Amino acid sequence: MVIIYKEEDKKLTKTEFNDDDDFPVEPGAWIHLTSPSQQLIEKVATLTSISKDMLKCALDEEESARVDNDDGDTLIVLDTPYLVDKENSIFSTAPFLIAYNRSYYVTIQRHNFELMDELFKRVKIIEPHKHVRLTLNLIYRLSTLFITYLKKINSHTETLENSLRTSTKNQEVLQLMDTNKSLIYFSTALNANNGVLTKLIKNRNYKKFEDDFDLMEDAQVEMSQAIEMCSISRNVLTSMMDAFASIINNNLNVVMKTLAIVTIVLSIPTLIASFFGMNFKNIPLMNTDYGFWILVVVSCLLSVLGAIALIFIGRQKK
Repeated sequence: MVIIYKEEDKKLTKTEFNDDDDFPVEPGAWIHLTSPSQQLIEKVATLTSISKDMLKCALDEEESARVDNDDGDTLIVLDTPYLVDKENSIFSTAPFLIAYNRSYYVTIQRHNFELMDELFKRVKIIEPHKHVRLTLNLIYRLSTLFITYLKKINSHTETLENSLRTSTKNQEVLQLMDTNKSLIYFSTALNANNGVLTKLIKNRNYKKFEDDFDLMEDAQVEMSQAIEMCSISRNVLTSMMDAFASIINNNLNVVMKTLAIVTIVLSIPTLIASFFGMNFKNIPLMNTDYGFWILVVVSCLLSVLGAIALIFIGRQKK
């Protein structure tokens, strides 16, 4: 899908086109592409005169965050978070591409359409022709989106923590491993995005207007907060995984101890029955009418006494 934003009478207009449509592009427009094909990227490159090689970077899922300049064209690649599994709060990251020259501004994304929703929801005035300010707004909203997702991960982790307290299964631990993987992706992406922001701050084009300074500082603060929050979450989760691995082992030991007690208790009547099942003369109670029932009662009593003794000894050791 192709969305073209442009400013008319100080108001932002939005026009949507399909990939196969012919769409007009005027200087000062912002062109947003969603999951574009290679043919569409080549078409936009021709219309905007932005380097085709720059725009094709959006097709690479493993493209790393970076800044590049070439003959008046600027390329900014950022890592964005997106939801993989909502039920288990599993996240990953994907590249978000920004490319612009003097006349046109192009953004390309393949995942996480919440970023654009957050931008238009939070930013009242968007001016597509002000490329620096629009870029800083995108970076700022991207940082807040990371924080929002980190809060969801922390909430999911607390739920897993409550279920792990009495669990002897590996399912919750495996979910923690998936969560830890999401945090690793987030940590790598945030550090890379922070490097991009640092490079942009040093760029002279980002120091021309005072109105951009506050936005730049806000973006830095949000980015730092997201990095710190992600680091804390990773440390807590790592400690939690180690602790709950020990808890699961302890819970399993309790189960095994109970099974051992049951086995010992059941072995008492088995032992008595084995003795009386031997082939020899003068077996006790052999000539008694109630011999069988006497043995059953004695076996049950000895089993109960053995169980009580084992439980008492176990409590005394505690």
